[in-house]
Amino acid sequence: MSEQPVNEQTAEPTEGQEQNGKPTDAWVMLLPPGWARFPTGEGRQRELDQAVEEVVARALPDSMPRDKVEPFRHMLRDELHKTLGQARDAGTGAVYLPTEPMEGVIVPGSIAEIEVVSDVGTDPMRIVTSILSDGYEESELVEVDGRPGVRVLHTEHGMRSEDLELSTRQVLYAISRDEADGEWLVLSFTTIWNSENTERLAEAMVFFFDAVMTTFRWAGPGTNPLKLPERSVPGSA
Repeated sequence: MSEQPVNEQTAEPTEGQEQNGKPTDAWVMLLPPGWARFPTGEGRQRELDQAVEEVVARALPDSMPRDKVEPFRHMLRDELHKTLGQARDAGTGAVYLPTEPMEGVIVPGSIAEIEVVSDVGTDPMRIVTSILSDGYEESELVEVDGRPGVRVLHTEHGMRSEDLELSTRQVLYAISRDEADGEWLVLSFTTIWNSENTERLAEAMVFFFDAVMTTFRWAGPGTNPLKLPERSVPGSA
């Protein structure tokens, strides 16, 4: 897995605030080349526009004939804004998408990043236990860089997309950031398939996301996360 970091700073710190912050105020994880992070949270439209333009420029560079490539730039830009607008409306703080093929294969997956607030002051293990009893086909307790959480897996069949019948598989990690404030981070990976061959790829993508989560580190004040290279994935904060 290539050491390209994707990180999230939940708020721009003001002067003197950094020392008063919490280790879980920021986080980082590593993704392979070809993935981009699109900030979709409230008040981040400028950052989102910039991330979209960076991806469009990488996919269809200026070296290509403008008269031939410009319609495809508009198409890609519009499709990204449509998809990311739906994610924003659903309350997602960021979306990670594969923007280039991996070994010649278009990756059928996406990651959604959501910050939620649960019952303030509640022991996170009580919340995790309630999630474990919700009847997912897979569910387990996890520890993510020292914080308790839960991993669940859910599969649905018979989904419709235009003329195709699809199946989807979602792997979700819910991680307690701060029990005193009831703060949680949810990272949800979704993959799709419509045949026996593409189902095998979807199964491999679940292992891929679990591998990504092993690289997750808190990166707020007082932490010493992975040593990161200077180059970052387009769209990272």
